[in-house]
Amino acid sequence: MTLKGKVSCTLTALSLALCATQSFAMEARVFAISDFVPTGSGGCGGNDISHWDNMVDEWYDQMGSEGHIKDGQHTNGGMTIQRFCDPDWTGGCADASWIDEADTAMIATHGSDSGDHWAGTMRSRWNGHCALDAGGTADDMWVGDYDLEFIHLSSCFSADDDNLSGIREAMYDVVDTPNNGRRAHQWDGFHGIMWIGGSFDDDYEDFADDAHSISMGEAWVSNMYDDTVDCGWADPFGWFGSCQEQCPVAYSIGATESDALSRLNNERYNNVYSDPTGKSWYAYRYIPNCDSKGESAFNP
Repeated sequence: MTLKGKVSCTLTALSLALCATQSFAMEARVFAISDFVPTGSGGCGGNDISHWDNMVDEWYDQMGSEGHIKDGQHTNGGMTIQRFCDPDWTGGCADASWIDEADTAMIATHGSDSGDHWAGTMRSRWNGHCALDAGGTADDMWVGDYDLEFIHLSSCFSADDDNLSGIREAMYDVVDTPNNGRRAHQWDGFHGIMWIGGSFDDDYEDFADDAHSISMGEAWVSNMYDDTVDCGWADPFGWFGSCQEQCPVAYSIGATESDALSRLNNERYNNVYSDPTGKSWYAYRYIPNCDSKGESAFNP
């Protein structure tokens, strides 16, 4: 695994700024879509995957077992962009009552690479939108300005190598930041396609468990990495090297290089830093040359 900091200026010396830490019961929420509504019925389309909500619930239940607050389990229903968009983007957005009200949240839905950012498929259309666009040039999702610290995306293309610079744009509010200075801390997702099924249940449970004893970034990458996916019918166990990989990416922001790296290397659910004071730098943990389906090998 490799750590990478984005160089936005020339440094002649680095000093590690110590962040205030806190240990407390976090509010955890899950937002999952496994039953998609066809476009012909007024929905946003997408193929149904029945086990997806069960898979991410393993994370949610384990967070409760670790002493955190199970603050909301939202599955299917009226899942629209309204629950995730910021009111500074357009009136009626209610992220402060939904995703940004939690301390940590997991979203499970179909995802795509939309130019320079991730786009998550919603269940129903709201305000003319079926996709939750986040990061890069998209400006509908800004989390962290109300409460959220950690966002985990069980979604394809949610941390593609060519979109890394822009992820930070979804982790703070460009309008509110001058007033309250609040930002999200970490974004966890996947480069290329991620996989759904009962065999992945333990990965989500173990991620929640491990992220209390090792860094959240390490817990995400080590538990979500899989080198035996999409092996093909003729080589189901990968004995002949036909498999591809599931490629997790953990991502943090900071005011300085050392700040971003320290957060990536040290933040846990029971060791939460104060909010980043800037987003000029980002750091990420990944599997070098991870070869995912739907994307070329990881090469930022």
